[in-house]
Amino acid sequence: MCGLICPTQQVHVVHSIRSVQSEMGLSRAVYQENFPFKSTLNQFLGAIAVNIITISHGAAIGWVSPFLPYLQSGESHLTSGSVSIEQASWIGSLLCIGGLIGAPVFGLLADRFGKKLGLQLIVIPHVAFWICILYGPNVYFIYLGRILAGSGGGGILRAIPLYIADIAHCKLRGMLGSVLVISLNVGILLGFVLGNSLSYFTVPIVMLVAPILFVVSTCFLPETPYCLLKQNRIEKAELSLMFYRGVDGHFQKTDDFRKEFEQLKKLSLVAKDPFEHKLNWRDFCTKQARKGLGIGIFLMVLNQFCGALAIITYSANIFSESGSDLSPNVSSIIVAIIQLTGTLVSFVLVDNLGRKILLLISTIGTTAGLFSMGIFSFLQHSGHDLSELGSLPILSLSFTILFSSFGILPLPYVILAEVLPQKVRNVGSTISILMISSSAFVVLKVFPIMIDRVHLYGAMWFHASICLISIFIILFAVPETKGKDLLTADEKPEFVERKEVCT
Repeated sequence: MCGLICPTQQVHVVHSIRSVQSEMGLSRAVYQENFPFKSTLNQFLGAIAVNIITISHGAAIGWVSPFLPYLQSGESHLTSGSVSIEQASWIGSLLCIGGLIGAPVFGLLADRFGKKLGLQLIVIPHVAFWICILYGPNVYFIYLGRILAGSGGGGILRAIPLYIADIAHCKLRGMLGSVLVISLNVGILLGFVLGNSLSYFTVPIVMLVAPILFVVSTCFLPETPYCLLKQNRIEKAELSLMFYRGVDGHFQKTDDFRKEFEQLKKLSLVAKDPFEHKLNWRDFCTKQARKGLGIGIFLMVLNQFCGALAIITYSANIFSESGSDLSPNVSSIIVAIIQLTGTLVSFVLVDNLGRKILLLISTIGTTAGLFSMGIFSFLQHSGHDLSELGSLPILSLSFTILFSSFGILPLPYVILAEVLPQKVRNVGSTISILMISSSAFVVLKVFPIMIDRVHLYGAMWFHASICLISIFIILFAVPETKGKDLLTADEKPEFVERKEVCT
């Protein structure tokens, strides 16, 4: 997609400043000290402002579940007629095709013109999606809209982590980075609630408010210090860092602030050095690189083939198929609330329990939930009277989504940056992100067809089997990366000698 020298950094950028601290010999204790409340406030305001568009994108993801049954019904307004199962699978999966387009495009724009402008440009395809939904007369406009929404989503997942990495203090980086996932889940829940409460044509009008609010909010934020330094605008870069560190004037600058700014300047100089970015295939042939890339690809495939995204996307249809006591849309809202709860659990536990144990618990729980839902569906399809167990579908899927949301879904992005060697982290992240987008496309495209061909229980057992196999892979192949220094021991001698950092 970008060749071996990718112009924009991805998951590993979240940790780039920490890498510089390691290389320059700065004690971590310097960054453990208290910092002003205003600094915390400004960083959280920045994170919340840029993630307004993430909430809106989450609503675009959640839009499918409440309105797909309407589009498939005889009441559909589309001139092309009611949506078929094949067309429904395209509506769900084309979002991922858009993501493959949007990630490199908006990543390049953020690198070329600055992260602030790169983020603001995401509103263009996002607004276009809602306009396609509002005015599109046939299913092909919905296809186009989903591709556009996906391209905006790809830009969000590519550019916002970069922005957060640039503005975040090391003590807040994990929390601020989690705002993206939380915002996405809030948006999905919002899409379900609006879809249950408002008409097909009212929802796009309401959601067009979000991108406007996003642009207005981000206009009041300064460009990130790192971007300004890369543009040689040193004075403005310092003012930007002062804003995000709560420093009101030049006389309030601390030694910690000056050291951090100096390190950012060194990082920006290294980023301009093409020698430091040059890669060759031998860099991918080391044992550490091969293992890290293999783990990254495995986790990204598991992230999608656990079936959680398919369940969220087609939740109303699933509950309709399962004969739940509650209405399909209400059941979907409950599942979305459970997903948000799981994400908040991960937010609290990831740095306390560790990545591997959370991932194991998450995968085991997801496997159990999927198998139980499959058993219910099989018995129901076999003609057994399950009227007394009408609440089991919502309990099984809520259990599945809860467990997947605090491990399988959020942790691959964290672990990816920690298992890849520094020099290949950029390209390795690109390969892994391409894998997750491709896997998502396959799962979302095949899932409705699978339910039609092998029934709901077949689909549930297929994803449960993948999770079951993954438990043993995680147990024996995935290392614990909690507290790991991003520069491993075998990398440090080379870097210490040159006193530079590869980014």
